[in-house]
Amino acid sequence: TLMAAHKFGIGAHVQFHSPFRHQTVGAGHFTVTGHMPADGEGNQYRIENRSDRHQRVVHEAELSKAPFLAV
Repeated sequence: TLMAAHKFGIGAHVQFHSPFRHQTVGAGHFTVTGHMPADGEGNQYRIENRSDRHQRVVHEAELSKAPFLAV
């Protein structure tokens, strides 16, 4: 089976959108720190919160390109 390429590269700045509409905890600006194997829902990423350095694994559908932010 051919795997689809990851849309976001390592080091990319992304926004995480929680799949739960009422949940805003954890949503925000992140940096992609690793590519994870795809599961039944598609490509997965390890991302790190840019402010508190908390890491999590999320699906590609939960991410979008972050607007430009001055570092």
